[in-house]
Amino acid sequence: MFYYFIQINIKILLVLMIFGFLMGRARQSAWKNFSGKTGGYLLLDFFNLIGTPVHELSHLFFALLFGYHIDKVCLYRRIKTAKKNGGTLRFVKMHYEGSGLLHSLRRDVGLFFIGVGPLLLPPVLLFLCGLLLPDSLQALPSAFRGGANSFFKALQQLDSADIIIMFAYLYVIISVSMNMELSRQDLHMAAKGLLVLEVLFLLLSVLAFLAGWQLDTFIDFLFQWNLLISFVGIICGLTFHLISLLSA
Repeated sequence: MFYYFIQINIKILLVLMIFGFLMGRARQSAWKNFSGKTGGYLLLDFFNLIGTPVHELSHLFFALLFGYHIDKVCLYRRIKTAKKNGGTLRFVKMHYEGSGLLHSLRRDVGLFFIGVGPLLLPPVLLFLCGLLLPDSLQALPSAFRGGANSFFKALQQLDSADIIIMFAYLYVIISVSMNMELSRQDLHMAAKGLLVLEVLFLLLSVLAFLAGWQLDTFIDFLFQWNLLISFVGIICGLTFHLISLLSA
């Protein structure tokens, strides 16, 4: 009866939390290593230019989705400006109005999704951006699965415009991935709604058992997608961390 409840918690929530923690640690360490260096600040600003607004827009999207009222939004600050304002690169200030059981459930579940929003929405945006790429670039993942020779042959067939687009897309992936980390405030916000979300997952598992629903394919799809984005994000974060160590 509790099979799907356990699967959701292990394959979806656990992966999200571990990924958010690892990305946060790598980013904080890189921030410290680059601290006080003009070149380091410029590099951080360069990779924050797209990723930071996407991070905060993820919070904003789920806040609006769950009926929160937005008080103030800041999507981007340069590192030096942020240090003068308590280290905050971006923020969304919000509040919830409404009383009663349904409003309480909506508010608390919303807190979880608002908190982990930077781990949920950016992968979807990257996927949608990938659909806009030229066919020659969209064929690269299939060529990679076909082996090194197939992959390098596909790379050799790219023209100059394709190469420029490929590096631009890689920059977007790195920038967004490096800003998918969860801050302490994000984790605190998500934890407030976690209990209610767990109750809903438990009810879903019981309903699936009683109704004979098969959720394995859906859960496995989310699990594989989470692993893919987590792998890319962690590799980008660790690479950036290594660069910061070498420059220290």
